[in-house]
Amino acid sequence: MDEYEDFNEKLFDEAESEEDKVMQILLNSREQGQLIENMIKNQIEVKDRMIDKLHEELEYYKQDSAGKFIDQFMKAIIKVRKDMIRIIDSDKWDDFSEEDIKREYRYIFDDLTDMLEQQNVDAYRTDAGEYFDASVHQARIEQTDNPELDRTIKESLGEGYKKGNKVLQPEKVVVYRYKA
Repeated sequence: MDEYEDFNEKLFDEAESEEDKVMQILLNSREQGQLIENMIKNQIEVKDRMIDKLHEELEYYKQDSAGKFIDQFMKAIIKVRKDMIRIIDSDKWDDFSEEDIKREYRYIFDDLTDMLEQQNVDAYRTDAGEYFDASVHQARIEQTDNPELDRTIKESLGEGYKKGNKVLQPEKVVVYRYKA
């Protein structure tokens, strides 16, 4: 029985040793998992701080960009106004002919058109017969008894304005609406 007890004790010691090794591996694995979890949390916090900083910078540049746009636009308006004052205050103002006034009016129109073009604002106008699109048109309805004319444009009453794909001011149009 001595051999049997020795054998059991040896097996027990080996099992205990293996159990210790497994526990050590588990502890190491758990510690490593916690370390990795902490590293991931830290990286997420760093990423979040970087995103917040980038967002703040973007907002700053957007505001600065808007300010520059307004300044540029105001300077262009000031130039047009100064040109108008120069003409009104000139000795020739009272003697301006109809042609002189038309010419000056055209210059002002061209200056305003240039200001819009510098800001990538485009005027648009729709031809008669094209279909009404509520996203770019403001309609005045005219009844028709012709079903083929339903929702088509009779005429444009004034230009619309877009900046890129964004409508700043819809075009005013007369639209046929079929009524039986």
